[in-house]
Amino acid sequence: MNLCKRSVAVSLVLGFLTCGIYTLYLMYEVDRDVNTLSNADVNSGGTDVLLTIITCGLYGIYWYYKIGRQLDDLSYDLGLRTSNISILTLVLAIVGFGIISMAITQSELNRVIDGTVIY
Repeated sequence: MNLCKRSVAVSLVLGFLTCGIYTLYLMYEVDRDVNTLSNADVNSGGTDVLLTIITCGLYGIYWYYKIGRQLDDLSYDLGLRTSNISILTLVLAIVGFGIISMAITQSELNRVIDGTVIY
């Protein structure tokens, strides 16, 4: 598996400094990592980023909910405690805090990646 844990703080700073462009890159990478973890090709990072741009961010709001559900399912499958981040990230994205939603999503992805490491 080629998974990459990313720093939540660096993601926040880069997302802010690039006015959200880095957040679109993270969307693509999170889709790729979730596909790797689930052994399925469910998400298309390029399509998700393109739809987010075309719909002026509306699809991105839905994406936070969708990816949150998938991360919860992965947590459950790994026997980890689920956080049910989908509603929280959806509400934050609706009220304009999408960058915080991405930080929460990245933190949850890092937790799932830690749960897949075999010692």
